[in-house]
Amino acid sequence: MADKIQNDVTGELLEGKRVPSGIDRSFWYGLLFLSMVTLLAYSSVLPAGFIWDDDAYVIENMQLRTAEGLARIWLEPGATPQYYPMVFTLFWAQFQLWGLNPVGYHLVNILLHILNAILLWSCLRRLDAPAPFWIASIFALHPVQVESVAWITELKNVLSTFFYLLALHAYLKFSGLCNKETPERKAFLFYAVSLGCFLLALFSKTVSGSLPAAMLLIIWWQKGRVAWREIWKLLPFFALAMFLGGQTARLEVSHVLAKGPEWDFSLLERLLIAGRAVWFYAGKLIWPHPLIFNYPRWQIDAGEWWQYLFPLAFMGLLFLLWYLRERIGRGTLVAVLFFCGTLFPALGFFNVYPMRYSFVADHFQYAASIGLIALFCGSTQMVFARLPGRLRQAQRLFFVVIVVLLATLTWNQGHAYRDRFTLFSDTIAKNPSSWLSYSNRGRDYALAGRDALALEDLERSLALNPNDADALQCRGIIRLKRKEYDRALADLDKSIAIQPWRSDYFRNRSIANRVAGRLDLAIADADSVIRLAPESVEAYLERGALYAMGGNNEKALEDLNRALELDPASFQGLSNRGLIHYRSGRQVKAISDFRRALELNPDSAETYFNRGLAHAAAGDAGQAMSDLQHARALGYDVTEEELKRILLTVKKSPVETQIKHN
Repeated sequence: MADKIQNDVTGELLEGKRVPSGIDRSFWYGLLFLSMVTLLAYSSVLPAGFIWDDDAYVIENMQLRTAEGLARIWLEPGATPQYYPMVFTLFWAQFQLWGLNPVGYHLVNILLHILNAILLWSCLRRLDAPAPFWIASIFALHPVQVESVAWITELKNVLSTFFYLLALHAYLKFSGLCNKETPERKAFLFYAVSLGCFLLALFSKTVSGSLPAAMLLIIWWQKGRVAWREIWKLLPFFALAMFLGGQTARLEVSHVLAKGPEWDFSLLERLLIAGRAVWFYAGKLIWPHPLIFNYPRWQIDAGEWWQYLFPLAFMGLLFLLWYLRERIGRGTLVAVLFFCGTLFPALGFFNVYPMRYSFVADHFQYAASIGLIALFCGSTQMVFARLPGRLRQAQRLFFVVIVVLLATLTWNQGHAYRDRFTLFSDTIAKNPSSWLSYSNRGRDYALAGRDALALEDLERSLALNPNDADALQCRGIIRLKRKEYDRALADLDKSIAIQPWRSDYFRNRSIANRVAGRLDLAIADADSVIRLAPESVEAYLERGALYAMGGNNEKALEDLNRALELDPASFQGLSNRGLIHYRSGRQVKAISDFRRALELNPDSAETYFNRGLAHAAAGDAGQAMSDLQHARALGYDVTEEELKRILLTVKKSPVETQIKHN
């Protein structure tokens, strides 16, 4: 091979030395060992539930429910939290199989992670990289990967890396970089498979767009040069990466809303963030303690001289590795460039939403970690190769000890992801400045009815970040429950001033105004909800209920009709419209709506009661008594005497029933 350093042990190990790469019995033993140990290490994740962001991605994602939703996943960017259609297609398939049982989702993530380790091992074997099995094992078992595997939302990471490695595997076959030369007639097939898998990787997460650059690094590592024809072959890969990566960057700002003061940095400040982040990620691979779901967010100050040391030191390292490439081998520089190049989209040069909370996160280096892990294993093998006699045989024992230690740490770290409360409590214990965790744990306390503890956490969050709109919303709702209307509305007003694009914020304030008796203001907020979410069935149902409360039945009917256009199978829409028809004296239409509502929910005692009223008003005493008795049998609180009174008086003075306000 060109430019090989024949007499340098470092060069042999880091450049890659040709050895037979056929699959033998040891491969199958290794595959079994890798799979079982990884599954065992991640077994602590299997009992875990859903955590942060899993609600938007899975639990409350209506696109996972229907075939129409599957079409929208692919055809409508913005229909899902991020435009990663392969991820949401797999979520869709899982929802059809096991609904909202988190065990299935966790198992899929774990199995994909195991497949990624096996694919990595296979690719490294084809490249004759040093210690390929141990590289794959450490990749699989390093605790920094737990966030990507244990977090259901991060299916993005494991799925994109799966297709990334498949694309790399096929390209190695196409390019002839592996041991067996590919017949010319099959080369185009491997190229097409590689390009197709790369597209699927981008449809899973666009950080995988670094693959063509990684391919060029591998070519340079193996051959010592990159010919123009190699670049031309990769142009379609670069074009796809740039197009879909640009779309993701735009959606991150326009749809995910990664914009505002939290992301307002100059280019110089972004360089400072990137320089520090690279060293942070390398440090976590070397010493993975503590691992935190939300790391402290650094204060970036271009006026502080010491902050320039991070990017300058990294640039100096790259220059040194380039200068020494002929002495220590190109592999060291390639490993470091792969590491920082794969990290590049998450280094702060582009706005990504998690930058609001921290500039770094474990899941950002899921695939990038391969570079430094490979460098560590190659360097270790080099050191042992220099040792005399039997000491060389200790290499395997050394790696086994490392793998067992990492597997233990991974198993322990998996427990932190048991549920939201456990995760945020673990984060607070390790990072007391995490206002994100206080805010979310406060919300969990509030949902559990533990308002005093909720307020404590919300106050801590707001002390750390007075502009935490979610904490203001939650505190406002608790104050509303306590009938502290003015203080509740003050919190809700401030949260809306901070994030005026949140339709759920306007919805909560609409409810608060209704409870406080300010019906006009409640309707105005309901108008804002519909302006921000014009396709929301719930928004029309809620404004229709408000109009009905104010006696404006015609306006209420318009909203209910619109809600039923959007969702003809809305039980609440049919039930509420039936009541409007009943109030307006249109009993035939009322009975029809109640009948359709009962077809959707035959156990609704209230709907039977309401239909009984409509039958009574229409003069059908027999059917009215039947429905009213049925409602009573289902648990509706009405006595026999009241039933008789309703039948005697309903034509003179109809009994009013509250229209539901969701």
